[in-house]
Amino acid sequence: MPHDDLHIATWAKSSIGPDHTELRVDHGELAVPMHGTAAASGQQLATNGEIGADLIRLPAGQGFVPHTHPGHHVLTVVAGTGTITYGGRIHETHAGQTFIIEGQVPHAVGAITDHLIVAVGAPHKRIDSTDRMTPVPYEEVTADGGELTCMICDKTAGAPRYLHSVDCQHCPCRECAGMPG
Repeated sequence: MPHDDLHIATWAKSSIGPDHTELRVDHGELAVPMHGTAAASGQQLATNGEIGADLIRLPAGQGFVPHTHPGHHVLTVVAGTGTITYGGRIHETHAGQTFIIEGQVPHAVGAITDHLIVAVGAPHKRIDSTDRMTPVPYEEVTADGGELTCMICDKTAGAPRYLHSVDCQHCPCRECAGMPG
């Protein structure tokens, strides 16, 4: 049965031309601080309690530590350049890209520049919820042999070394993500 009210969230300004549309996304801090990172902020866009969408901002040089979610997430990068650590590799992401992170799959997200993502999740958790994500050890984002390879700077580190020990600026460990020990 449909609801009487429809909530439409505006998260960007648009300029619509005859052959293309441009979106302007403000890179500034959002209203709600997020769990699992030193400096991320967010804004809930829409939810029905089961599925929802949020705008998430990570400032340049910050990141979410390796973690999992209780359900699947579709992530669309809407501003800036960042990283996704998944399956033993760190990939560069940039505005205009969309990818899926399956529920319970360890991954990490980082920001090379100020980085904004629209995250659609099911089940949806509030933007400030402490159970939105569950931090996991760094080793859970490495490949089966314990190696993590950065596809951006073409560097690899194997256990017990972290990527920052080989001068990779995209290491997803707690220290490099800006989180206290």
